Amino acid sequence: MIIFRRLIISLTFVFLAMGTVNAASNVANFYRNFWYPLYHGQRLNYCTLDGKCGVPVANTYCRMMGFDKSNKEIIDYNAGLTNYLQNKAMCKGWDCNSFMLISCVGKMVHKPPQTYYYRSHRFVVPRLAHYRVDWCYENGKGCGKRAAFSFCRRMGYANAQHFTKQEHVPATKALGNQRLCFGPICHAFAEITCYR
Repeated sequence: MIIFRRLIISLTFVFLAMGTVNAASNVANFYRNFWYPLYHGQRLNYCTLDGKCGVPVANTYCRMMGFDKSNKEIIDYNAGLTNYLQNKAMCKGWDCNSFMLISCVGKMVHKPPQTYYYRSHRFVVPRLAHYRVDWCYENGKGCGKRAAFSFCRRMGYANAQHFTKQEHVPATKALGNQRLCFGPICHAFAEITCYR
């Protein structure tokens, strides 16, 4: 009986630990290295005007960039022209130090959006390589539905739900053979609504 109780208690602790691990696996650290970081177009000064240097400046910079804190910083001596953080003052001369590297760390929670958030998308004046998408798929064939379907598939959607035509467009590009059309004889899509 005592062995059975110990087994039940042990299994309970194991399952609780597994739940903690699974909960922790949804939150992960993500990192980014900022080499020679800039502030208002110039190198970021290693210190603030009130004399705080290194880690406090790097932590503030990382928070400004959307991260939690800095986990590594490397000084770059004699940077020349630098800007002080959260101030309009500048440091000019070879005695101004900066950062060679600020490595930032933050927490990322994996919460993918629900599928219904992006089931359909309306593309107004759709383009292909800077040209308007031609009304026909290729060589005057596959006009309308076929070309809209091809465009939606290229954009990662399953089908074309709705589309409208615009006539006399100066320049278009066909999806099928990438052929260009110039002049008043060209027709294009005014909009395409794609659906997942």
